[in-house]
Amino acid sequence: MNPTLQFSTKLKFTLLFLFIGLMVNAQQEPFNCDYNAYLFQANDVYAIDLASGSSYLVKKDITPGNVNAVGYNPADGYIWGSLSSPEKSIVKIGKNFQTETFYIPELPTANRYVGDVSSTGIYHLKPGGSTAYRVDLNPDSDTYGQFLSTFTLSSNLNIHDWAFNAVDGLLYTVEKKTNNLYRIDPNTGDALNLGTVPVLDGLNYTFGAVYFDVEGRFYVSANQTGTVYVIQDVQNLEVGSTLDSNLFAFGPSSSLNDGARCPTAPVPQEDC
Repeated sequence: MNPTLQFSTKLKFTLLFLFIGLMVNAQQEPFNCDYNAYLFQANDVYAIDLASGSSYLVKKDITPGNVNAVGYNPADGYIWGSLSSPEKSIVKIGKNFQTETFYIPELPTANRYVGDVSSTGIYHLKPGGSTAYRVDLNPDSDTYGQFLSTFTLSSNLNIHDWAFNAVDGLLYTVEKKTNNLYRIDPNTGDALNLGTVPVLDGLNYTFGAVYFDVEGRFYVSANQTGTVYVIQDVQNLEVGSTLDSNLFAFGPSSSLNDGARCPTAPVPQEDC
């Protein structure tokens, strides 16, 4: 064989393998608890600085179907969500917004729009109604990528997102119309009404994207306006407590919103 041709062929194969390796590594790149909140609108993704409310589009059309019920997975550093198409599927999203789809046959076919992932990597996903689903997203588990069980909420809440508080390991959400803050035990499904959020009193918004920071501050974003509200130290609240809440920042509005953020990342606090 011509030595020049042999060298050229080897070089081409070397470059091809390097390219494939880079593509695989890029696809597997985790978010690793960065400071941004990520807002999903249909299948477009925005990065939001909660402190300033500034946002920018980071990726359009990341999947063929719409993404909802998104949550940051502390067990692997990726964001996971539920897909409208294909049916009964969930999606793993990397920092460069490459995706991997998992089919979970036990899931309902539609309206899976409430979701977050626990510190141990268990995805808690809920459609309308009071039944929620658990899927194992811990890569070190023998049941990784598999359905685990369902659980039933003690109340049928009109909610559109929930988030895990890293301080106490419990789920929190704000109900539409009543604007009540709920603390949910993911082990039992018990939903405790902590009272009406003062800054939201009288509003009729859909809170489709909610987030936590490392101190246990709970951020809720209104679909209709993009406004972000904060409720302080929710892990210390009891029934009858005064809820400390205020308008915090401004973000993009959308009829289809869902949010994910690493719950142990801090948020710079600014006066509004």
